[in-house]
Amino acid sequence: MGAKREDGAWRLIAVLQSTRALSPALALKLYETAVALHAERKESAPLAGDEGVGAVRAVGHERQLGVISGPGFEAELDTPGGKCAVSYIVTREGMERAAEEIERQRAEAQRWN
Repeated sequence: MGAKREDGAWRLIAVLQSTRALSPALALKLYETAVALHAERKESAPLAGDEGVGAVRAVGHERQLGVISGPGFEAELDTPGGKCAVSYIVTREGMERAAEEIERQRAEAQRWN
């Protein structure tokens, strides 16, 4: 990741609890999966990649960590380091950033069609 992205990446996801340390790539994959779940209003989705394989589940309510809040998610994964359970929040800023990116991609697609 570039410096600009790393500086603000912590604003996207807040990990409440994890049984293993998360790599930046796995944290990003958790974020992307949660955003898709939230946007599609689904209860769960598979997660697969080099960093881990498993499932992400929306808990169905907001969670809060200090002043940070957002929709809550849980993941059960098999990683190269072993089993991993993660409980996390996608922050409001993270959801807004995702919505902006989706809109940007739609506008770009329309421009070329």
